Amino acid sequence: MRRLLLFVVAFLWCGFAMGQSKEFMELYRKAGEVIKEGDTGMTTTEISGKMLQELLPAKAKGGHVVGRIDNIRQIKFDSSSGKGLYLQIDSLAAGGKVYEQMSVINLDGQKVSVFKAPCGDAKSEYLILISKDGAALVCDIVGTINMKDIMGLLYGKQQ
Repeated sequence: MRRLLLFVVAFLWCGFAMGQSKEFMELYRKAGEVIKEGDTGMTTTEISGKMLQELLPAKAKGGHVVGRIDNIRQIKFDSSSGKGLYLQIDSLAAGGKVYEQMSVINLDGQKVSVFKAPCGDAKSEYLILISKDGAALVCDIVGTINMKDIMGLLYGKQQ
């Protein structure tokens, strides 16, 4: 019984701490492995909500989106690197099993796709894919956020 209780607590803690979908995290870890193997054309970044709030304390108050973000993970691909991994992430997003497509914007040769996955009661996960001329950025944001927040972050109209 005690072993079962420990397993349940560990399982719930992992789900709470991570936020991002299991499928995205597998690909994020894969990107990290590729970078360790010497691929200099990719960069991964992880920013906690607490770090954002410390960097932007004025925006962390009053309901601003900065105060409602739990975690951001990004993978940046230059034009010559990581094409296969980017296509895997694109396929995961567009496949419809984990994420729902919210918008696709093509403008001046740049494509911005936004996908959403539920992540608990009030939390959501947004997977954003931005590509132009072979270079790409994948950004996964988890928090108590909505599509209006995401569009504000993308196009500069944060509340």
